Amino acid sequence: MRTVERSGRRDTERVTWQQIMFAVAFPGGVEPVELRKVARLAAGLEAEVELFHCMFDPGVTVTGRFGLLGGQEDIHGLADLRREQLECSAESLRAAGARVRTSVRWDYPVYEGIVRQVLRHRPSLLVAQSTPKGRPERWVRPHTDYRLIETCPCPVLFIKNNRPYSEPVVLAAVDPEHLHSKPASLDEEILATATRMCGVLKGSLRVFHAGAPWAAAARDRPELQDVPAAVREEVRAAYWRSIEAQVEDLARRYDVPQHAVRVVEGAAAELLPGVVRRESADIVTLGAVSRSRLARALIGHTAERVFDAMDCDLLVVKPPEFRTHVRPEAAHGIEGSATR
Repeated sequence: MRTVERSGRRDTERVTWQQIMFAVAFPGGVEPVELRKVARLAAGLEAEVELFHCMFDPGVTVTGRFGLLGGQEDIHGLADLRREQLECSAESLRAAGARVRTSVRWDYPVYEGIVRQVLRHRPSLLVAQSTPKGRPERWVRPHTDYRLIETCPCPVLFIKNNRPYSEPVVLAAVDPEHLHSKPASLDEEILATATRMCGVLKGSLRVFHAGAPWAAAARDRPELQDVPAAVREEVRAAYWRSIEAQVEDLARRYDVPQHAVRVVEGAAAELLPGVVRRESADIVTLGAVSRSRLARALIGHTAERVFDAMDCDLLVVKPPEFRTHVRPEAAHGIEGSATR
């Protein structure tokens, strides 16, 4: 759901979240701090929470794998077991005052199962567990994380650490130059979402942009290729001032003061992790766009390239016109779900 807030110098569209879906990777292993983060978001947004687990085990379809029942009965039995595990976490959230329901579905691949549940229930925010590097599950989990970045139509908050939200620093990574064909509307989504997150968590907002290096700009823009040497530095300074002005103008529309704006020269994927450390950022908000398979293979998303390099939580948003390629209905036709 969206509402429009108008205040003095700005007339901008703000994102309102009324339902949160928490995609639980391991129902028996939800960390207390993860639940506290979700509970705080739910309380600040007055949102309902759905705890969701997408399960799949190819061995279950073998008759007798979990007893003498057929594969379909085994799937339903396993779904009930996983939902009961989710209920333990749900009770912790309910004790904190949250409205919670739990659901389990048999689906694969896992990321498609999660996206299909998003399409069914239309949450405003998906929260996802992200397995830290160094844990055995990390060998399997990145595929799901990266595919959610590519395909989930709603914002996705990846929980990557066990630090609680205490007046968090939220860093919004914007791109007013629209590098790599990113739409202008994406910056508005990034800042609207980051602003909303700051308001809910009582945090502070920073704005970051990595501008294209002068050498690359001079190579790609015909008007800069034949600049006389005598005025080259002057033109370069003017070029950089124009980039800073674009970022500051964008930040000003969201009431972000100039001292909270960071503009650096270089590749965002290389520079962002260092800025995150220097700013002690708790959440980084950035955008992802849909690409062809070839483009993904060659350059990938900035979100994917920095995913493992940062240990802060990551909030990924899409432009308003984004449409997922995940089909609403699974192709395998196997029924297996448990909901409460």
